[in-house]
Amino acid sequence: MAHYKLILAYEGTQYSGFQRQVGKSSVQGVFEDALKTLGWQDRSILTAGRTDSGVHASGQVVSFRFDWKHGNHKLLKALNANLPADIQVQRLEQVNAEFHPRYDALARIYRYKLYISPVRDPLRDRFAWRLDRSPDVALMNQAANHLLGEHDFIAFGRAVSEGGTTTRRIEQAVWTQTSGDESEFSITGNAFLYHMVRRIVYVLVQVGLEEAPVGIIKTGLQSGHTGIVALAPSRGLTMVEVQYA
Repeated sequence: MAHYKLILAYEGTQYSGFQRQVGKSSVQGVFEDALKTLGWQDRSILTAGRTDSGVHASGQVVSFRFDWKHGNHKLLKALNANLPADIQVQRLEQVNAEFHPRYDALARIYRYKLYISPVRDPLRDRFAWRLDRSPDVALMNQAANHLLGEHDFIAFGRAVSEGGTTTRRIEQAVWTQTSGDESEFSITGNAFLYHMVRRIVYVLVQVGLEEAPVGIIKTGLQSGHTGIVALAPSRGLTMVEVQYA
C-alpha cells in the first residue's frame, strides 16, 4: 500500500474549518468523502495543521495510505473530479511510510491581507480584511520585530492540545504595502497556537492605527497578556506553505 503526500488548496469561506466536525461541513470531511468514493477505507488522513473556520489555504499538506493501481496523475485527476471547486489537489507524490505532515514540518508560512476602503469591495472581501483608514506599516513592522525568536506566545493563542506547550519560534514577521490600498503580513514559524496568527494581526493593526502602543507585543510576550482578546477576521488569512527538510 502506497503512502501519498499532496498539496491541497481550498477557499475556506463555506467550511467550519479544516478538521472534521460532527454535523458541520469541514475540508477534511469533504476530502475524505472524495477518497472514499475512490475506494479508500482508512479512518483518517494526516495533515500539517488545522485551519479555522473561513481560513483559506494554498499549501496545506495532507498524507494518507491508499492501495491505488492507476498512477499518481490519475489519482490526482480522480480526486479533483470528486472534490468541489473550492477544494482542489495541486500536487501529489508518493513518500516513505514514515512521513508525517505535521511532525516532520520544519516551518509553516501564513499570509494575511488587508485593504483600505470606505465601502466593501465584494471582489476582495472574501480574501482580505477591510479597514476604513490606513494603518502605519512602519509602526506595525516595528512592533512585529519583537515576535522574532523563541517565546511563550500564551498571550496570543492557546495550545492545540490540552496541556501542550505554548512556546513557538518565529523566523519572519513582516508587513508589506503591496499596492496603494492593500497591505500583506507574512509570518513564518515552526508552529502556531490556536488563533495565534489572527490575534497577532489584530494587535499589530491596532498598533498601526495608533490604538495600541508599539511595545504591546513585547509586553504580551513578557507578561502573558496584552489586554486584547479580539481576532482579525478569518477571511484574510491563508496557509501558504509548509516546509520540510
